[in-house]
Amino acid sequence: MNAPAHVEWRTIVRFAEQDVLRPMLRGLGIDAFIEIRHREEGTILSLEHATETGRLIGRDGHTLEAIQYLVNLLVSQRFGATRAFLIDCAGYRQRYKSGLERQAKAAAREVQQSGRPVTLEPMVAADRRTVHTTLRDWAGLETVSVDEDPETGMKRVQITPVGSVSSALPTAEPAGQEPTQQESDLAESPAEQEETDDVEPSPSMTEGKDAPPNVFPPPEQ
Repeated sequence: MNAPAHVEWRTIVRFAEQDVLRPMLRGLGIDAFIEIRHREEGTILSLEHATETGRLIGRDGHTLEAIQYLVNLLVSQRFGATRAFLIDCAGYRQRYKSGLERQAKAAAREVQQSGRPVTLEPMVAADRRTVHTTLRDWAGLETVSVDEDPETGMKRVQITPVGSVSSALPTAEPAGQEPTQQESDLAESPAEQEETDDVEPSPSMTEGKDAPPNVFPPPEQ
């Protein structure tokens, strides 16, 4: 749902950037340049030149997801239902998506060579969609989401030769359809969308910071 008609979107963006995200960074003791990117289906607040990129991302991106959740929660409380913001850090989401695609393709090649199904680890809905989309056009293969993990509550993607998926799996979720399980209501990864607009630098940028390396440091254990 879009922002209320009486509130300009740029006002909401300014609130999210200056009144929510930047105080969070100060509380964490981290300096970062906040880059505002407008895309057709959403607005990305990308944390660049951060002093502690690994801390911001967290293990498996959990800290970044938590920041994104809180930003959207506080914006929603202030303005009501609006479009969700996407939070990125130093291109992490694109690297994560690329790694997930490589994992899916490696598993698909294993299925083609062995003729036996391969089941991936439990994933959130957005990651399962990435796997389904990546393998959608692979000849002789199909993907379904099965077996809700009792510890995480998330489903796994199973890659199988065409026709070998058991019809007895009650939790099966055909590729290309929206998942039926209610998981985290996080926005889709910004890497899944194609940029359509210009980059808008934050007016409250931190100056004099060196750019981080292309590969972020390993997350803290």
